[in-house]
Amino acid sequence: PGSTGWEIRPDVYSYNIVISAWGNCGYANKAVALLDRMTALTNEGKANLRPDATTYNTVLHAWSQSSDRNAPVKALGLLEIILRLHEGGDRSANPDVQSFSTVINAFSKSKFPRKARQTRDLLRRMKQLYENGQERMRPNVYVYAAVLNACAYTFGRSEEREEALKIGIETYEELQSSSEIETNHVAYGSFFRVCRRLMDDDYRRDDLISSAFRQCCSDGQLGEYVLRQLRAVPELYVSLLQAYIIDGEVLYQDLPSSWKCNVKDRKRRKGEAQFGRRKNIRS
Repeated sequence: PGSTGWEIRPDVYSYNIVISAWGNCGYANKAVALLDRMTALTNEGKANLRPDATTYNTVLHAWSQSSDRNAPVKALGLLEIILRLHEGGDRSANPDVQSFSTVINAFSKSKFPRKARQTRDLLRRMKQLYENGQERMRPNVYVYAAVLNACAYTFGRSEEREEALKIGIETYEELQSSSEIETNHVAYGSFFRVCRRLMDDDYRRDDLISSAFRQCCSDGQLGEYVLRQLRAVPELYVSLLQAYIIDGEVLYQDLPSSWKCNVKDRKRRKGEAQFGRRKNIRS
């Protein structure tokens, strides 16, 4: 203790900040080492250092940022540990939609084989937990968009790409039929990406994109991300936006406001929302 009577000691908030810093720099193993240290200190009786939901989600995020080729599997392994801890009565290990979506994103960014199937299975698992009463597991539109991206960036043999296309279309249709989740510009853009990357240049692809484009405009979700995906299919781009093309280009601000009135950018949470609440310890 100093002359002011305050004692400065690291707490969960402090650890969460440092874990996040390591993760953002690509050092997931160092983030895991801090998590292991917190767990060990907790087992030694320092309950104030027990990892919380933010701690676990921050380590999962570190894996999603890692260049380690096995990062998705390691993130999934940690998620399984968190779920077991929660089922065993550890209320601090409280997995939520962010936990699952982070692991889905880790697979989506990777070159992991059959990642479309893996992300689809994680989405199904989330839905099952939500339907069983775990409100924190309620899937959101960004989870669906991440699954669509995993499909769009599937490589490998034709069978794997065909499976990814099937999963992508099923995921989009499931999202469209949901009474709880509204399809936004990110999901529409991701679905366009699935179609243009995995389908042949034929009428079936054009019909799917055209139909989705009309629904997107009707929903007021025509964001610039959607336009970028559409621009990658030049003939369709011209066909759907011919009335608004000037000198070979479409200016976003010239499109009908009703087509884009509901576009909202996702904002990153900062401060307390990211790391938890700071606790001062007075001696």
